[in-house]
Amino acid sequence: MNGIDISSYQSGINLSVVPADFVIVKLTEGMGYVNPDCTRAVNQALAAGRLVGGYMYVSGGNAIAEADHFIAVARPWLGRITLWVDWESGGNSAWGNTAYLDAVVKRIKAVTGRTVGIYASSGVFPRAVANANGSPTWVAQYASMAPTGYQSNPWNEGAYQANIRQYSSAGRLNGWGGSLDINKYYGTREQWLAWAGNEEDMP
Repeated sequence: MNGIDISSYQSGINLSVVPADFVIVKLTEGMGYVNPDCTRAVNQALAAGRLVGGYMYVSGGNAIAEADHFIAVARPWLGRITLWVDWESGGNSAWGNTAYLDAVVKRIKAVTGRTVGIYASSGVFPRAVANANGSPTWVAQYASMAPTGYQSNPWNEGAYQANIRQYSSAGRLNGWGGSLDINKYYGTREQWLAWAGNEEDMP
């Protein structure tokens, strides 16, 4: 499946028009920031029948507080959207401390009872944390920064395990004039909804 992930940089994007099987929306960063467009974006994507996820960007400082802030913002959609933790070096004082990431993921799982996925770049992907928590993997790796639409076979596909592969931040799609992060999801609609609703509850 083809999809996009968005943040406040795409505020106002019409998710009923832009072609996407799934949309992952930035909800929070750190212990206080909320994407001002997240409520509109998530609700519009759900209404348009897209598979929807929400992510938090780790900034470091207090793992429990960051996780709880994300949970509070995501709460209206629990059971309907997948949950993701974005682990990057920029603006993240906990970078390099995967025990911090593990604490964030475990807190979200404990409070919500949901599956929690992890996003990171391929070269530093925290696979031990993902494996320990049963986390779906959303892996970023780009061939170049050249503008592109959806690709059926992204560069280096299959070189490593990934449930979702983000392969460009220079995506160009109908219905939006700027750049988009574009992704390929290697699962089914049923699997996505199981993660959102807690796969352990599925028959």
